[in-house]
Amino acid sequence: MKKVILISMMILLGAFSAINAKGPVMIEVTTKYDNVSDALLAAKKVLLLEKFIVQGEVGDKTFTAKRTTGASADYYVADVTAQRKGEKVNVEIQFVKMGTGLLNLQKVAGKIKKELEK
Repeated sequence: MKKVILISMMILLGAFSAINAKGPVMIEVTTKYDNVSDALLAAKKVLLLEKFIVQGEVGDKTFTAKRTTGASADYYVADVTAQRKGEKVNVEIQFVKMGTGLLNLQKVAGKIKKELEK
């Protein structure tokens, strides 16, 4: 019985390690905005809809948002950078998972990218 419990614990630990081993998810969107501050506000709005809370202030070109799962050890961070390229503004968002949270960052990133491209 102890062996079964030990093996089960090892399998769970391995599964959580595999989930945690994934690297950051990065998206890049060319927005319809021609102003960096407008593009950052749009990104902030979309992130808020996905339960990310801005940490600190929105800067001239960057900000960071965080989404928690209720446990201080599990959270997700979105680092947002906007820069003007030609007549439009590009927004880059890097999502990083900290802990063993089960949120599918690729799916969330896809939703956010779709909203910013509108």
